[in-house]
Amino acid sequence: MKTRSGPGPSHTRSERGTVLLMFPAAVMIMLVLGAIVLDVGLSQVRGRELQAVADSAANDSLAALDIPALRGGESPSLDPTRARVIVAQAVAAGPLPNATILAVDIGTDNAGRITVTVQLSLRVDLMIAPALPGNLRSTTITKTGRVVVLA
Repeated sequence: MKTRSGPGPSHTRSERGTVLLMFPAAVMIMLVLGAIVLDVGLSQVRGRELQAVADSAANDSLAALDIPALRGGESPSLDPTRARVIVAQAVAAGPLPNATILAVDIGTDNAGRITVTVQLSLRVDLMIAPALPGNLRSTTITKTGRVVVLA
């Protein structure tokens, strides 16, 4: 039996309400996509913050340079122990104090310049993903900051 409810196309009685059945599925898909966007966005923001902390800690480690030797015209030297302490203090005082220092490498590059590489890790607790199937509660981000002494 066909019914007509206006100038549009006619529908059979069995087709009525199919949009009503698809609406909850569409809402669920939108919620899942929104959750993914929020959690990925949070991870991206934390990643940028962690990169800034790693870069800042690497730059701060240059406070361990032997300044009197540089002023005297000698080649630059860096106290590795003091540099590591400075990096630890910089990370602890920064905006992400729960970041973990994975490595502080002090060495030289091919041109003989002093390099300091700081590698940090941060566990980010996700906001929405724990409520979704898959049991994903957090993600770990790793970033590396590097500085080269050009003196």
